[in-house]
Amino acid sequence: MRLLLRANAHRPVDGGGREVAAAPDTPRREPWQWQVRLLAGGHGPTTAPLPGARRIAEPLPDGTVLEVAADPAAVCPDVEIVDPGAGTTVDRAESDVLVLVACGGRLLVEGRHLLADADAMVLAGADDPLSVEVRHPDGRGVPDGPDARLALVRLSPAGDRALSWVP
Repeated sequence: MRLLLRANAHRPVDGGGREVAAAPDTPRREPWQWQVRLLAGGHGPTTAPLPGARRIAEPLPDGTVLEVAADPAAVCPDVEIVDPGAGTTVDRAESDVLVLVACGGRLLVEGRHLLADADAMVLAGADDPLSVEVRHPDGRGVPDGPDARLALVRLSPAGDRALSWVP
């Protein structure tokens, strides 16, 4: 399920952070698997719902920290900060969930989805593309700084079951 998540829709969390996406996205729906959050600069890690959760904290160009926490028995998380320049292709396995977060400026995904700073797109399941092009937008409009980056969060299954995400 491809879903575009605008920055103003991210759920506020304790400590001045915002939850971009999580599985499950509502507490007590099903066992917790993972969460992706944006933390304000200077704030420490948020509380993961599971002791022993694997954490990755990646500083972004604007001073915000991208925090990913995951249940190591279910999810293998990875974070990469990419400068898409004129264009880069992002690939995923069908069993993976990808969370693409724009940081420091605007990015264009698939030539049609314009992500502003802190906007995100989630790709999951067989119905979403396994490969997408990401680049800086062309043309007139708000100038984009050279620091616009893509925070690429790859969530792979720890076992042989594909990950799912229900918003």
